[in-house]
Amino acid sequence: MADINTAMILVRSKLKRRKNFVKSLLHFFTDVGDFRMAGKTVYRLDDILCICLLLALKGKFTSFLGAAEYIRFRASYFRKLGLIGDRIPSHDTLRRIFNEIDASELRDAILGRIRKLVDSTARTAGVSKKMRLLSGDGKAFKGSGRKDGRKNDKIRNINVFNILDVSNAVCLASIPLDDKDSEIPAFQSLLRRFNLKNTMVTGDALHCQTKTMEIIIARGGHYTFTVKDNQSSRKAHIIDMMELNSKKIKNFCHNNCEYSVLVIDWGLADGDFPHAEAYVRMVSHKRADQADYNPQPQYFVSSSSNPLPAIETIDNRWCIENDLHGFKDGFNHEDSCTFMDKNAIVVMAVFNNISYSFYRLASAVFGHSGMAETRIRYEECPEEMLAKLIPLMEGQPHGASQKQHEGAQKGLRLSPEKAVSFSLLSALRHPLCRCFFPFRPGFRARFRFS
Repeated sequence: MADINTAMILVRSKLKRRKNFVKSLLHFFTDVGDFRMAGKTVYRLDDILCICLLLALKGKFTSFLGAAEYIRFRASYFRKLGLIGDRIPSHDTLRRIFNEIDASELRDAILGRIRKLVDSTARTAGVSKKMRLLSGDGKAFKGSGRKDGRKNDKIRNINVFNILDVSNAVCLASIPLDDKDSEIPAFQSLLRRFNLKNTMVTGDALHCQTKTMEIIIARGGHYTFTVKDNQSSRKAHIIDMMELNSKKIKNFCHNNCEYSVLVIDWGLADGDFPHAEAYVRMVSHKRADQADYNPQPQYFVSSSSNPLPAIETIDNRWCIENDLHGFKDGFNHEDSCTFMDKNAIVVMAVFNNISYSFYRLASAVFGHSGMAETRIRYEECPEEMLAKLIPLMEGQPHGASQKQHEGAQKGLRLSPEKAVSFSLLSALRHPLCRCFFPFRPGFRARFRFS
């Protein structure tokens, strides 16, 4: 607790409300290339992008027409910020920009700086980062589907696959997919782009694939995946091995869940999960007060022989679903977005990812009880939040370097046996990450061993 308080004082002492923060924010957006012909534009691209960000932070961007009407009715608000003049951008202007700009450049321009800010603050606060957690999951844009009356056919909703860096509360990638089955190759392709040293990767049972595991290990990372009935023979093998080696099992209790961990000390067969180091059985008691409470064991496989990172990953495997996707559905109303163009959908997803990260960052820096409090305080006046956060982001390397960062990131080289601390543990002593995770400080102290 002393470390947390000291670090919080350090960060809060640097908070300054800057009236001309818009100028700095507009400068960030200059990293996004303008596809339009020079000299033949009415609106500056950085002005439009800043307006769209404010709409996302207000949870008011679900259609181009609705966004254009909001700008028109609240024109005085945007004029006060210097983002529009006498003319007001139409919905066609917004649609054209969303259809053409590079979503990765938009992502890097803001999220790259937020990520660098979190990292630099951790170093300043004396917090050494160890393992990080990456989580992948798909999310459908439910308003993107249509019925084709002429062919009596239906255009399916576009699925967007996201990879969340849980340790930094930054969504690293959002790519559009035509169907759920495309998630597997998409996840594998994205993982090949990252340096996964000192990184734990997780996802739902769909991604418990041999090829995915091989890629993670080849990139220097570790994995922890749930094993369900879609791989019934492997699940049965885990159950059998845990019964046969019951005396070797180590038991833990954490966050109303019971964990039984069997470290693999025998040679793996051809049919086993590649590079597996431990099997885990988990029984959750989080719904003990519910009428339908009926706890059933769940099984996991991990490439880490150290139980703590594996257990913490299991406990936080739903962060991407409950936190990121929950925020984007509940606050940004992403399922109500009526876009059909894939590039526009990805751009909207990136704006919502940026909105999520800003509220996460603000909640930690301002010392709020959670994101709900931060949203209540700032959803009607996000410029007040940005006026305090943008000065902290100035001087951070801009997003173009994020790809280089992913390709050359260097961390502590911990073997699975020595990696007794996960980055999420160290992040709890880090002011910007204090509320990035649903669990509370004292992870180790709350473990019971038997």
